[in-house]
Amino acid sequence: MLWGLLSALMFGTADFFAANSSKRIGAYTTLYYMQFVGFALLCIVMAVSGEWHAIRSISGVAAACLWMLVDLVGILLLYRGLLAGQASIVAPIASSFSVVTVSLSIAFGEHVDSLTLAGIALTIVGIIGATMRISRSNGRNSSHAKFAKGALWAILAALFLGTAFFGLRYPVEDLGGIATVWVGRLQAVILLPLLSLLGKWKLSRPNRGDWGNLLIVGALDAFAIVSYNLGLWYEQTSIVITAASLFAIVTLIWGVLLGKERLMWNQWIGVTLTFAGITIVSLG
Repeated sequence: MLWGLLSALMFGTADFFAANSSKRIGAYTTLYYMQFVGFALLCIVMAVSGEWHAIRSISGVAAACLWMLVDLVGILLLYRGLLAGQASIVAPIASSFSVVTVSLSIAFGEHVDSLTLAGIALTIVGIIGATMRISRSNGRNSSHAKFAKGALWAILAALFLGTAFFGLRYPVEDLGGIATVWVGRLQAVILLPLLSLLGKWKLSRPNRGDWGNLLIVGALDAFAIVSYNLGLWYEQTSIVITAASLFAIVTLIWGVLLGKERLMWNQWIGVTLTFAGITIVSLG
């Protein structure tokens, strides 16, 4: 639970700053340099911890490449949504990926007691309720239209991220939490420029003033997924992912504190349900 909550804190903060960066330099450029920063930092961590031996497992590396690629697609869809809509709306909707992860975990044999399952369900409902803000405006250029676009990308992101976070348990068992993310970041810094050369997405060079956001996003996102992976050593996927999905609340809080956004009545109810659900899961 603690590793999952730490992951949520870092993911939520990273997504808030990623939204700012995506609007300045584009979602694809933000994604690439975020991956690059994470890769550089994890190289240092791998060298200090001496975990290079972990990547000798061919099957483990193959599994890490597969599931981290699915995660990469999910992040790209999320950042595309952040570009289209508001961070306090898009990122939280994407946090419903926990529904996908929990469903897959239970379908593939994880057993949770009824109290824990009720806590998981309450947390997920609370997260969705806390982060849904629907504008009454109907204009094409209104926030409602932006929300609709952002929601579509967020739903797609949730499907990919939920599948990835379910599958990450397999390479983590072979490589460990840090090496798994290192393999994924290495794959990303090679693959993303190649896709850009093919003309699929534009990759630009950030200005000097953009690097602050990119460093924050890259560092927090990399260590957030490492924290999630470490949590998988101690607890079932359904428990860790429920705690990690609280990143939506963190993004929302940053939106209120720094973005000066106001919470609606349903969001206050959602926040209350979320913390109630986390308490039940912790007690279980």
